[in-house]
Parts: sequence; structure tokens; C-alpha cells
Amino acid sequence: MDNLLAHKESNNSSVSSVTKVLIYNGNGVMGSSVEGIEDTLNDSNNQNISSNNKFVYNTSSVINSNILTGYNVLIMPGGEAADYLSNDEIDGNSIKQFVSNGNAYIGICAGAYAGSNYITGQQAGWGLAPDVNTISEGYEGQLQISSTSFGNKILNSSLTNIHMDSGPAMTTNNSQVIMATFADNNTGYINYPAIIGEAYGSGRVILSGPHPEMDPENPQLLSNMILWVTKKIN
Repeated sequence: MDNLLAHKESNNSSVSSVTKVLIYNGNGVMGSSVEGIEDTLNDSNNQNISSNNKFVYNTSSVINSNILTGYNVLIMPGGEAADYLSNDEIDGNSIKQFVSNGNAYIGICAGAYAGSNYITGQQAGWGLAPDVNTISEGYEGQLQISSTSFGNKILNSSLTNIHMDSGPAMTTNNSQVIMATFADNNTGYINYPAIIGEAYGSGRVILSGPHPEMDPENPQLLSNMILWVTKKIN
């Protein structure tokens, strides 16, 4: 495991809360997504974007119960969902238990596909969002998403420009978990859920088709996503 310490608590007396983040960085991952997550967390720390909530992060190519011990949230970045789901170095049952026990999961793009109940027409996901199915689509580039009233917890404006790289559109039978929808038809799925947040056991999950960590990077959004899944904002 790489030891990428985002800050040193002893050198920052203004820290009021520390969140320990594990970022997957193994088979199937998109390196630019991992780098973007690291950059946005560093920006949040350096600019105090999340109001004295500081992020300490590590990366790991292995995800199991031992590796997850001591962390508050697991982020599965963009990449290849099929590789995530077939990788013997990723224990989906350990992820589910980790979240069910009160911890958190954020799945971005491939991580959203893998965390969903089912990838339509393809295969089952880990089921961290049991009411959510994902739909494969191939749009790459910027688009707009629209916040719902629930999504105002993480999004600071009604319309947000964000990057897509073949991430999922989503379907759900529970409209109360939708945080943002696609506001244009670049994906062909206008008004479909783009970001969903819900409970799993005692923990919380966010699945995001778009990439808040890629150009245009949105440290505020990613920070708020982490704070929401770790119950530091409600």
C-alpha cells in the first residue's frame, strides 16, 4: 500500500475533524482518476474548503477487510467495472460489510457501475445501492448536471459543469435518493439520475456517473460527497 499522507495532524492546530480515505489503485483503474482524487483532496486540505474537515488518504491495489480496517470511506475511482467485479484482489463482501458496519463508499464511473445492483444487460454489481441499476453509455467530455433538493447537500448550485468519461446513467425506484440528474442530452439520458446517495446498513453510499475529480476539477463537490457519506453533513 502506498502511504500518501494528505496532511500531518500535529502541524495543523485548526483541524477539527479528520476523515481517513482509502482510494483503490489496482487492476482496471484509470490512473488519471486516482491522481485527480488525490489532487482534489489536497486542494481541499490546503484551501480549507471543507471547513476544517481534513482528509488523510492512502491508496491500495488490494481491498479486503484487513486493508479497510481503520478507514472511514473507500473510493473506487474510474476505470473498468468488469475488472473490478472479476478481480480476486477486491473482496466485494468485505466492502459490503465495511459499509454496513457504519462506514462509507463512493463509486465514481466504474466504481458506480460496480457498486450498483445491476449493470443493465451485463452483470450484477456488489449491490451497495440495492435499488439502483446502471446503464452503460459512451459520452466523453463535459456536460451539465442539475441538483435536486436532496443533492443541495453536496452541490452548491442548481447547474454544475462536470466531466463524463463513459460513466453510467442510473435508474431507481426510489426518487428520494437522487442527488443530481443529467441536465442536457449529451449522454442521451437527459433527466436520468447522474449522482445517487443512499444508506446501506448503518453506512452511506454515493454512486456518481460523472467525475468531480477530473477537468473541471471540483474539490468542493468531492469534499461534500465524502462529508455526506461519513455523516458529517446531513
